Amino acid sequence: MNKKLLAVALATAFAAPAMADGVQIYGAFDVGVLVRGGGNADARDTHTAVSSGMNGHNFIGFKMSEDLGNGLTIAGDAQFGFNLDSGDGTARNTGTSGSTLRTITSTLALIGDHGVLVAGRTGGARAAWIKKYDPFGGFGSARAQQGGEDYANNVVAWVTPEILPGLKGLAAYTTDLEYQDRPTGKNNLGSLYALALMYDQGPASAVLNYEVLKNSGAVPGDGSIKVMTVGASYDLGVVKVMGFYDQVVNLLNGWQVGASAPVTSQLTLKAGYSQQKLAGNGRYADASDCDKIGVGATYDMSKRTRLYADYGNFTSGRCTISTYGGNHGSVLGSDGQGAAAAYGKWGTNMGVRHTF
Repeated sequence: MNKKLLAVALATAFAAPAMADGVQIYGAFDVGVLVRGGGNADARDTHTAVSSGMNGHNFIGFKMSEDLGNGLTIAGDAQFGFNLDSGDGTARNTGTSGSTLRTITSTLALIGDHGVLVAGRTGGARAAWIKKYDPFGGFGSARAQQGGEDYANNVVAWVTPEILPGLKGLAAYTTDLEYQDRPTGKNNLGSLYALALMYDQGPASAVLNYEVLKNSGAVPGDGSIKVMTVGASYDLGVVKVMGFYDQVVNLLNGWQVGASAPVTSQLTLKAGYSQQKLAGNGRYADASDCDKIGVGATYDMSKRTRLYADYGNFTSGRCTISTYGGNHGSVLGSDGQGAAAAYGKWGTNMGVRHTF
């Protein structure tokens, strides 16, 4: 096992490839055009806007790593988000925040034979698995409707060394989960416990994730919220097939099946079909299913510059298009394309993403 692994945010639940001792600056710029319309009681009908972050976060990040000897490495990682098209750095476009950056993740980890011990502000494990097994990575008009992104403060987590070849475990705890799966009337003060088994070996990948949120909100029956997520993928070479099933007990459940096919070394085609169903338990009077089809493509102009295009369409239900499932911890773009400002039964986006 490589002792020089660099720990990253809990959202990945893994240790990323090594970097040399010192500090690395990295990040991404992402901007394009978003068109949405159909089925809304809105005089605009079809809405077109320049938007950003539709293939991934716009951010600037800093990584550090130092060999402590005796098989130990300390590593830090911090990412700060912004909206490329507006300069707004808050979680929502209020029009008053200027260009303030907002912390996406910030972690410090100790890596060794024990695995990875990490603490700080991280992405939620459930959201990470949904993004990993969604061919669109949780972004864009075609992303899985079940997709989302939440962030937790005050996290401590342990990623085990390999239990069996390719198999690792994850245990995490936080006293402050920021709006995870927030039903109406529930506040965000509560502890979260998460356990997961993760398998990555050759072309196969899978995860089994279980979480319990101990809520301190005032809504009766919300004392404990249980989350279960299962995902898997298999790379056949000509196509990579993937899917997940996700359930927030008594609140919602959903699933997706998808595929990603590298047509050439530069061009990749993607497709997915997803469904989300609300539980209709009193707070959610609308228990209709939301069925969604999505297709997309990416074209790598170089190792760091990518063109992308996506199209998503709801074939049933009352859901609406958003290009990013989260509304906390990062940024949504000046058009407010996040979950809180979704619009239209269909949507398409195209743009360019450059990483450094």
